[in-house]
Amino acid sequence: MQLPFELDPQIIHHIIYSQAGSIGKAIIELLMNSVDAKATTVTLTLDKTGFRCRDDGAGFASREDVIQYFGRFGTPHVEGDATFGRFRLGRGQIMAHASTVWRSNGWQMHVDTRTMGYHYDLEQCAAERGCAIEGEWYDTLSDEELMSTIQEIRDLVRYTPIQIKLNERVISRDPRHEQWDHEDDMAYYRVRDDGAVGIYNLGVLVRHDPGHVFGAGGLIVSKQAIGLNVSRTEILRKSCPVWKKIAAQFGKLTAELTQRSAHRKTESRREQTARQLMSGHAELVRLYHHEEVITLLPGKRHVSLAHFLRHSRSAHRHGERVYSVASPSGVPRGEAIASAGICTILHPQTLTRFGCYNATEFQEVLVDILCQVAEREHEYRIDTEAPTLLDFEVLHQAFVERTQLISENTLDKETRRAWIALRWCLVQYALLCTGGVRCAGDRVVRGNSFHIVLGESSSAEAWTDGESYIAIDRKVVQRLKGHPLQTAAYIFNLVEHEVAHEGDSMDCGHDEAFYQRFHDLTITHSQDRQRYLHRFLRKYTDSMTRADTYKPRSDAWRERHLVDLASQRRQKRDLSPAIESISEGEAMMLAAPLDENLALITRVNARLQQVQAPPPDWHAVLLQAQEAHAQRAVIQQQQRQQQQQQWEEEDTAWLAELDAMEQAERARLDHLRTQLAGVPELDQDTLKEAFAHWEWLSDIPDTLEEALRQLASQPWATSCPEQEHEPTPKSRIPDEVRHLLLPGETWWSIQRNAAAAGFYREADYLRWREQQD
Repeated sequence: MQLPFELDPQIIHHIIYSQAGSIGKAIIELLMNSVDAKATTVTLTLDKTGFRCRDDGAGFASREDVIQYFGRFGTPHVEGDATFGRFRLGRGQIMAHASTVWRSNGWQMHVDTRTMGYHYDLEQCAAERGCAIEGEWYDTLSDEELMSTIQEIRDLVRYTPIQIKLNERVISRDPRHEQWDHEDDMAYYRVRDDGAVGIYNLGVLVRHDPGHVFGAGGLIVSKQAIGLNVSRTEILRKSCPVWKKIAAQFGKLTAELTQRSAHRKTESRREQTARQLMSGHAELVRLYHHEEVITLLPGKRHVSLAHFLRHSRSAHRHGERVYSVASPSGVPRGEAIASAGICTILHPQTLTRFGCYNATEFQEVLVDILCQVAEREHEYRIDTEAPTLLDFEVLHQAFVERTQLISENTLDKETRRAWIALRWCLVQYALLCTGGVRCAGDRVVRGNSFHIVLGESSSAEAWTDGESYIAIDRKVVQRLKGHPLQTAAYIFNLVEHEVAHEGDSMDCGHDEAFYQRFHDLTITHSQDRQRYLHRFLRKYTDSMTRADTYKPRSDAWRERHLVDLASQRRQKRDLSPAIESISEGEAMMLAAPLDENLALITRVNARLQQVQAPPPDWHAVLLQAQEAHAQRAVIQQQQRQQQQQQWEEEDTAWLAELDAMEQAERARLDHLRTQLAGVPELDQDTLKEAFAHWEWLSDIPDTLEEALRQLASQPWATSCPEQEHEPTPKSRIPDEVRHLLLPGETWWSIQRNAAAAGFYREADYLRWREQQD
């Protein structure tokens, strides 16, 4: 026999509670209903206890409209009669958060799902134009929740086509009065280098697409309706013709932006490249060779996948192609390991870009990409074998950072002379970079008075404690002897780098805020840096003159001679000197040597010096890291297999339980059929309908007497079988709470009300309801 599909009454519970995401989204559904009702203005008041929403739209015209469109969920709209609505489901969201009273054109509806279940009271009231909704939150909002909800509503309805007032303030905007990068019949478009893409359907926010979807960020406000899913949280991208045109146009705009700023690669573009590499994009080979998608330490350097594979082989001292991925908390130590040249270290952001949760997954993705590139690139032979992955924790534990301050007496005579001349300039420059001010006599006051000291480190060229000193590694300082001016300029950049840390730089990485500070320092103090480079040349060459070590071919002398010559020639043409002249006070300061602070060196070394193990055998450590990763990969594979086996066993047990239940029901039916076969004068058609009903609903009578009663009454033939055959509450409610039942209540209504009120047991719900009454 053919039977129709039916909707369980619990679907109403799903419509109300499974749609309800946040209060802001629920309020938006009411505002969209106002737009569908042809309202021009909506006034919304929101506080910690409840809300009030009033519009001047059409509202519910009659009692029949209330019953058909308010009391029934899922009634479809007629094509063209609504801007946003499709199946009249959205109003259910607010019913999960608040007890509401709706008034429209002389009718009032009261809804309270926690006490009334899925029913509503309908009564007449004074005629009121439009629709007014008042609600009282089931759970009072905190100050933070209230402010968050208000901000969410502002964002969601920013470009709504009607005027919306929230707490006496207009929060909607007219997109026609704003500047856009492009506008057509479909939408308004605005493109940005990075970030997410906000998508507004006719002025109401639908979602934010991640930056990797288009390779850029921006904003889209559609002029025509975009096809959405039932909950209006996702776009029907494959079937909506409006969205296809909008996406194509926005893709063109992002492509033009990329061409204009081809030199500037954003994180959105790197994420998009990673997704394209994994999906086998048509330009896979070009992306593989030229697009930056891998981030290396130190310093978050972005390189192409091809460059990474070359670097992972050439950077290792043994010629093997190896790499490791730093843990998020191990980025500072990863920078130190990479700076020491032990192996190639990837920033953990690379894994996030490829959607991987661990290094093993990234290794598998890398192999798949290499195989796809090898199939398409015919001119060159592509090695499809990925680099060997090392366990980062083994490297982290084996690496010992050796850092100490040393006396400048360890330098040779000429290097020491240049270093002493440079040290005074660096101290003054650090004062300026930390907020110092130059006063009379070119003396710098305020700022942080750092001691510039010489040091030795196994991983850093410079470091600081953020308070008392900045150390420059001796290997860098020794280059002053051969190339004084170039090396001095490089050391000035190191000082800027350490000042930009604004604290201890030994155990910290480099975030975006650091790079912004470093950028600002280099730009703001570029003139000061050049000024002190000139002071360094003057101080250094004067010290050589006093020591009778004049060398006409020295780079320092040559630079000073060129500066002096340029100044003389400009002054003959009544122009200012190439470099401003040095005042008498500053000349005296330049002549005065700056003594080394030995007490500081002793004190800092006492804090830095700890018992340090001898340098490890890095060849053995790398082999150990390789083995550790292989063992971890095996363990992860075993865990996945065990989990899969557990799921299969649970599915098998569940299916076996269903089979057992089905066999038991079949046995009961056969037994009942045998019993009824011995009863004379039973109509066979009625008996056939009865067994179809019992088998379909799994509602088999327990006794022969009950079966005979149902055959006599034939409940399946009534017009409302759901009401007639519904189990009575008294048969399932414990004796001690049966007196709490109300007249006319059914078992299903009690179940729904209990679930809506958050109770697992119906008896607990009845006791709670009595206390509330």
